[in-house]
Amino acid sequence: MRKVFVLLCLAALVSSRASAELKYTLKTEVQKPEAQKKEASGPQAPNPMLAMMGDALTRQLLPEGSATMTYLIGEKGTRIEFVNAAMGQAAGTVTLIQPDGTALMLNPKEQTYWKAGLQGAASAMQAAGLTPQVTSSRTGEVETVAGVKCERSTFTMKMDLPIPPSARASLGADFPSSIDMGGETCSTTDQFQNYAEMAAKTQATGMLAAMGIDKLAQGGIVLRQSLRMGGVEIRSAVTEIAEVPAPEGAFEIPAGYKEVPPPAATPR
Repeated sequence: MRKVFVLLCLAALVSSRASAELKYTLKTEVQKPEAQKKEASGPQAPNPMLAMMGDALTRQLLPEGSATMTYLIGEKGTRIEFVNAAMGQAAGTVTLIQPDGTALMLNPKEQTYWKAGLQGAASAMQAAGLTPQVTSSRTGEVETVAGVKCERSTFTMKMDLPIPPSARASLGADFPSSIDMGGETCSTTDQFQNYAEMAAKTQATGMLAAMGIDKLAQGGIVLRQSLRMGGVEIRSAVTEIAEVPAPEGAFEIPAGYKEVPPPAATPR
């Protein structure tokens, strides 16, 4: 009987471990670095046009200035809950990313859902002649974020603006010829690696993916990231992370939800 009891306990432990998912909370906010604040009126001040572009980008990604999202990642896919409006989605929206990469956007308030055209941003940029060039470098430096170790990497992104010479003459000498961004990430290198493949599918979405920034995870889970452009900085950091069993039906469309066309309006 003792052997049977031990075997049952081991089976329950293995079953519990196999059914666990990775859950974490991500806080994202817009900040203005102190160094740039001091230089705002000096000779090193950001190009005014780039500052306008940076402001437009942050307003699109974070209309409230900050946002909190919760992630649940497992073999059945990824579930993202938007506590605030962010990344082009309204507050309360739930994103389900299936193992094959299909993304579904759920509106719990209206009990509707739609398939997201995640390649839209990338296609639009390619059609406009915008080709981001992203380079990254691992530093070997290890940090601890939310109790988990991660390796710090730095990156730069340059995207030439496809402006015809005839048009450039009328734009003025101060008009930028390219959009330049920089920043850093801190990604896990050993812990939670079994979730990395599904996390990569999650990151390959939306505007940041279209700019090539989704490839900076270095094969792990991004615990901290900063993106600087035109005098503003978008900072993201995981505040809580743990393996937990997912609620029943967490990765499925709830019964009674009706499929609708993707909304054309901006999030409210």
